[in-house]
Amino acid sequence: MKRSEAARYARWSAAAALLLASLTVGVYLQRKWVEHREKQKAPPPAPRDVTKMTNGITFSKGAGTQKIFTVEAAKATDFKDKDASLLEDVKITIFGKIGARHDVIHTQSCQYDKVSGNIACSGEVKIDFESTADAERAAKIPETPAGQEMHVETRGVTFNRVSGTAQSDQPVQFVFPNGEGQAVGVEYHSEEGSVRLLRDVRMLLTPPKKTANGKNATKKNAQAPVHVTGKSLDFARDSRVMHLQGPVEAYTAKARLTAGELTMMLDSAFHAETLVATGGATGKNPEMISQQADGATNLSAETLTAHFAPAGWLTKIDGAGNVQGSRRETKEEDEFSAQNALLDLLPKANQPKELNLKGNVRMKSRANPTGSERLLQTSALLLEFADVQRGEGSKPKRAETLSPGSIEWIDPVTASGAQGTAAGATAARTKLQADKLEMEFGPEGKAKQLVATGNVQTERAITGSPLQTASAQNGVAQLLPTGGWSQMDLQGGVRLKEGDRSGQADHAVFVRAAQTALLTGKALARDATTETQAPRITFNQATGDIRAEGGVRSTDFSAKSSAVQLAPVPVSISSDTLQANSKFGRALYTGHARLWQGDSVMEADSIELLRDAKVLNAAGNVRAVFPQTSGQPATQTIAMPAPAKKPQLWHVTAGTLTYRDAENRAHLETNVVAQSAEQKMRAPVVDLYFTRSGTADHGAANGPSAANAPAGAQQISRALGTGGVIIDQGARRATSERGEYSAADGKFVMSGGNPTIYDASEGTTTGRQLTFFLADDTIIVDSENGSRTLTKHRVDK
Repeated sequence: MKRSEAARYARWSAAAALLLASLTVGVYLQRKWVEHREKQKAPPPAPRDVTKMTNGITFSKGAGTQKIFTVEAAKATDFKDKDASLLEDVKITIFGKIGARHDVIHTQSCQYDKVSGNIACSGEVKIDFESTADAERAAKIPETPAGQEMHVETRGVTFNRVSGTAQSDQPVQFVFPNGEGQAVGVEYHSEEGSVRLLRDVRMLLTPPKKTANGKNATKKNAQAPVHVTGKSLDFARDSRVMHLQGPVEAYTAKARLTAGELTMMLDSAFHAETLVATGGATGKNPEMISQQADGATNLSAETLTAHFAPAGWLTKIDGAGNVQGSRRETKEEDEFSAQNALLDLLPKANQPKELNLKGNVRMKSRANPTGSERLLQTSALLLEFADVQRGEGSKPKRAETLSPGSIEWIDPVTASGAQGTAAGATAARTKLQADKLEMEFGPEGKAKQLVATGNVQTERAITGSPLQTASAQNGVAQLLPTGGWSQMDLQGGVRLKEGDRSGQADHAVFVRAAQTALLTGKALARDATTETQAPRITFNQATGDIRAEGGVRSTDFSAKSSAVQLAPVPVSISSDTLQANSKFGRALYTGHARLWQGDSVMEADSIELLRDAKVLNAAGNVRAVFPQTSGQPATQTIAMPAPAKKPQLWHVTAGTLTYRDAENRAHLETNVVAQSAEQKMRAPVVDLYFTRSGTADHGAANGPSAANAPAGAQQISRALGTGGVIIDQGARRATSERGEYSAADGKFVMSGGNPTIYDASEGTTTGRQLTFFLADDTIIVDSENGSRTLTKHRVDK
């Protein structure tokens, strides 16, 4: 063999040996690596104090056939000389007494006390509250969205196996449908399915992301989240009741609720359905404050109950017991109180729709800056609000009392005093009450009209004036934007009273600014002594003026206090119109004025009566009739009295007449004519003197005419004409500058100028003074030289 071949074989042999050695080492190393890996995977050796280690431990508690809860752990470790086990990857599932729940408590490790049955979990603990139906649905369809699950996270939880209670005193975080929160300390009772947060509770309630019709909520109709704080909270999942002890506060950016306790009922979807606020241990009524675009509103009661729609907005608010409410605006302030209240709200807007108040209802409004006030009182009230655009403030549309009610207006006192009174005087007040009151509001939310129906009663009081009252079947009041009233109309059987004045009519209109009352339709007005009837009568409360129109008739029943005392019987006056003043005692009758009292009658274009001065003024086409005092006839003796006969009457016409009762005298001017059955007197001016019947007048009172006149009746006893007097008696006429008639003697005395008597058959007689008698033909002539001449004339009668 050649040396080259031997070398090649040697090299091949060395290479093969090296390869075999490498393979041997590789196999050895692989076995060592596998052995090392197996050692790593192998469980660690049990500690010296461990007696037993178990994988997959489970135990449960039940009531009969119903399993209440089950405790599962991936691993359990028992220790020497200890009645405790370490449970790892722990899961406690609570089913409840009826199996309707599937609540799960999960943590990484817990210490199980075999003696007490307590399971203490010091690390992080998660609790999920879920119904059995939701759990089964999620198991069948894993991608199904979470149902009505409540999730709680905390630490340091202790679970009592015997009682089924889990508790912790550590901070708690929780999330539930449409809300989340935090607290310190938690207790969970598995049998009842209730959770209690021990203290410092804070929650954030968020509205559903979808509306009731399933659509996503838009920014326009989205509701603001609600922040809630309280002392502690109890939640019963089966009954879906959440009870928050206080003091409790719930607030949004525009509203705030404070209460002693708060109870929230949830619907089947775990949305807020009803919220009940009470005073609780604080002793203070719950209160709700809301800030709207038009101002702040306030509502409090012994119990406040809010009802929510499934989409999250408020539908109504109930108040029970001592309900108090208010609304503050720049121009107006409103307050109300009642025993109970129910406020319905507009959908989605959280704005009032309808307010029902019951039990001792009081609603008070105050206008700024005038200070005028309006107070409404009733047993039941319905207040309706107008629909508003989003962002606008609520505005009342209509109010109605559901039982008899009253409304009172109080006018402010100005710096110079109210209605002309001294500063500091009481403000004017108007009150209206009826079986039913209805108030209408304008577009701006201001009251514009009040309708009163059934048994309407009103009062109007002004400082310095008597109280004015009225009653009617129905009424309507026109209201001012400032809160007061401008006009009030009463219909049907209207009756008024003001001091000693009263009135009645079919219809009455009160005007506040003018302080007037207008009566129409069979209007009648009375005071202490007089009565006036007319189609229209107007009273002015401030000035005391009275105006009657359309055919007036007045009667004065007092013979002593009336301006005219022509007879001891009531005096009656009629005219087209009457203008009077009760304060000054003046009455002016114009247009076909006519006055009659006993036998005395007067007509004129106008008749004026002055009560205090006891003066009567008649003007324009004056016509009057007065009885005359009759004297004893010359042929008659006292022993032979004349038979009774009617009083002799005088008919008088003139341009004007003034009667003064204190002087028992009537003064007539302008074309005066005074005529009786026996004679006629004409003169520019005539004064008639009266004597009351029953009063001696030179023996004339005992005459036959006086005997038949009413006692105290005014009768003409003397007449005096001046300025050119003409007397006509049958065919005889007498003229002079001055003429005087005496009823007692039945004679005329003519004097002044050139007294003359003309007689168609006997001729003419003149003298410085002529005296002639009506009873016979005797004439006494007083000549200038003082001689007296008696001439007989025949007088045709």
